[in-house]
Formats: sequence, structure tokens, C-alpha cells
Amino acid sequence: MIPALIGFAVVRAVGSGPQKWCRHDYFRLVLGTGLGIGLSSACFFVGLMSGVPGLLLETLLLLVAGAVLALRWKTARCPLCEGSESATQDRTLIAVLGGALLVLLLLDALAFVSATAHGPHGGWDAWAIWNLRARFLYRAGDTSWRDAFTEVLNWSHPDYPPLLPMFVARTWKLLGAESQSVPIALACFFSFGSVALLVASLSILRGLRQGLMGGLAMAATPILYVQGAIQCADVPVAFFRLGTLGAMAVADRYNNAGFAALAGVMTALGGWTKNEGLLWFGSFLIARFIVARFRLLPAFLAGAAPILATVLLFKLRVATSSDIFGAAGRVGMMERFLDPSRYALIALETVRHVWTFGPLLLSPFVILGAYLALAGVRKDSQDSAILRSGALALAFTSVGYFFIYVLRPLDLAWLLETSMDRLILQLWPSIIFVVFLATRTPEREAAADVRTPDPAATEMSVPL
Repeated sequence: MIPALIGFAVVRAVGSGPQKWCRHDYFRLVLGTGLGIGLSSACFFVGLMSGVPGLLLETLLLLVAGAVLALRWKTARCPLCEGSESATQDRTLIAVLGGALLVLLLLDALAFVSATAHGPHGGWDAWAIWNLRARFLYRAGDTSWRDAFTEVLNWSHPDYPPLLPMFVARTWKLLGAESQSVPIALACFFSFGSVALLVASLSILRGLRQGLMGGLAMAATPILYVQGAIQCADVPVAFFRLGTLGAMAVADRYNNAGFAALAGVMTALGGWTKNEGLLWFGSFLIARFIVARFRLLPAFLAGAAPILATVLLFKLRVATSSDIFGAAGRVGMMERFLDPSRYALIALETVRHVWTFGPLLLSPFVILGAYLALAGVRKDSQDSAILRSGALALAFTSVGYFFIYVLRPLDLAWLLETSMDRLILQLWPSIIFVVFLATRTPEREAAADVRTPDPAATEMSVPL
């Protein structure tokens, strides 16, 4: 509850919100819960490094956010409510889509519970990396916690950023016991929270119908809940990427620097979760600069800076060298880079895994492509900045994945077979978001359901 409260307060303080609950607070709550989990994890790590209790840092963060909310109470407003009109929706269609989504989510929940009951400690990555490290952090003293990141455990990737183990250990400290329910609950939130975040963000930007359809696409992807149940870190990475696009899309639509800062936090938290998150941060930053130059970029970087500083502290003071760019990884790197057979195998396996991803009877990429072709692409330029920068960032990240496979000093066939589906999963929610944000909804276009605020008339500042 504390992380959710912290995150929700931060989102309302930075991204603004009304005095009372409004329909857009569902988006703020889901986004804020993920953000609060990441901030609590970072506070725990900073506490270990500094000797200051992490819970005290969390309390200070909550007090600051609360003070900002109190100071803004009389002028509190929701720019999302002010910038939109009531949508004219087909209630029957909405009911059908909502019912279908509920049925799929119930089936997904059954699959999640079944997989969790079968393996409560998760898969290999969970018990050999994330939960193993959490147990080191929980059981160790004030100084020996660094043993969780020793070279002796190089098979457990001690260079990986520690959002998950830090949060799990922090919660175990508060509970006073190693309860496996903590990583299970964490996995459950990121799995089903990703669907909630997608529905909420698309509903704000494109209406409830489009939001529910995007949620159906996510709920119909079984691999999300299987990987979530085995407690892998790829699902949280996917959540933070989706949060980046959702928050930045709102920032662009309503010219709101506060949400741009929140997008920066979410992007950096992906880098605090896994190394692939750092690739996404660089990709999105470059894509954003290419598309929009400096528009909202200072706010984005300001939001990302504290978490990036935490990641840098971890990498410089605690983490070991990576298996790609460390001394062992540099041996034979040029030979791997110049080997054409590696490129051919990666390309072939990429096509195969994209086709079998899901797993469904038909590749979900084909289904999304067919929907985009039938519905058509929007002609207005309302969300062009986030659409172009999001698509470009996804492309840059995919290219980065390709060359990581080229350079990594492991058996390539084994590496592709065991990791490619998870890398695609990291991208999948963001791909759905971009597609459903880009497609036309004829009745919505005709009714001009959402007004675009005039950027010249909107004050571009963080509403603090």
C-alpha cells in the first residue's frame, strides 16, 4: 500500500489532478503504483548505500508529494478533464467488449494461479537471479549485502539492475519474514497492471472502445501471464515501457510538462529493472529528439535524472562487469561481429519467433497488421509526435537487441531459443499501444471526440 500511495501522490503532484476523484485517476493509480514500486526500490538501495533507512526516505518522499498537493489544493484541476469532451459511445458495443475482456482476464487469472501453484518460486530467472538476490539482501547485515553482487555469483548476472530484488527485500524487512507471496503479488501486479495501464491510457487518448480493444489484444496474449507467473523481469520492463509511451502521449496531447517528467521516471525505472531498459532509454531519447527536438525534453530528462543517478551509482559502486562488454566478452567480439552466419541465424529465428509468439493459432503481429490495414491510419496530426517517436524507439530497441545477439559470447542457438520470446514480450504492450493509438475510429473522427488544446495557450510548466 505504501508504494501505491507514494506513486499516486507523486503522479497527482507532478502530473496534476483535481480535488476529487475523476475518471482519469484510474490511469494515475495504475501508473503511480508501478512508479511507487520503483521509487521504493530505489529508496531501499540508497538507504543501503548511505546508511539512512530506506523507509525514512520513502516517508520523506510521501511527505514532499503530500505537501505539494496541499499547496495546490485550492487550484487543483485535471487538465485531462478540461481538454476532453464526453464521448458518444455505443453502449452495447462497449458492454460486449468489456464482457469479453473480463472473460479473457478471468482465464488469464486462472492460468496465472495454476502456473504459480505449480512453481511458487518462479522460473530459473526468478529463483536463480531475482529472488536469490532478494534473500541475500534480506538476510545480510548492513555491510555484507554486497555479497549478493559478487563475481563468485557471475552465473546469476550480478550486473543486472536490482529493482525487483531490492523491492522484495525491502518488503520482507517490513514484514519480518521471507514470504513468497511478495514476489508473487509483484508479478501479478505487473502482469495485470499492464493491461489496466493500456486500457486506461488508450481510453484517455482514443476513447473507451479503443482502450477495451487494446486490452483485448493484451489479454489474448497468454505468454504475458505465463512469464508473469514465473516472475521474470521482462514483464515489469514491458510495463515501464508502456508507461513511458502512455505518459508521454498525455504530455504531448495536453502540452503538460509534468507528465513528460513522469514519462522520464518510467523510462529510467525500466533501466533500474534490467539492462535492456537502459537500451530503451537511449532509444527513446534519440527518437524523441529526432521527432520533436527539445519539446518537453528538459522535463523528461529532469524526471529521469534521479533514477538514472541511482542506476549509475549501482553500476559504478556495486555491479560487476557485464558478460558482453567485460574482459571475457571482449575476447572474440570482432570475430562474432564479422560472422555472417550469426546474422542469418538471428534473422531466421526472429521471423520464427514473431510468427509463433503468443502462442496463438495465428501470429498476433499478423492480427494487429490486419486490423491496422482494415481500420486505416488516422490522418490528423494530433498524436503524431508520440506515434513517430514511439515507433522509432521500438525500431531502435529492436536493432539494439539484434546486435546484442551478435556480440554476446554465448551459444547463439541456445540464447535465441531461451530469450527471444521474452524480448518480444518486452516490446509487445508498447506495440499494441502504438497501433491502437494510430488507427482510425470513424465515429470518433467524425465527432471530434477529443479536443486538442492550443499549445500556444497552454502554459508549459510542471504544475507544482
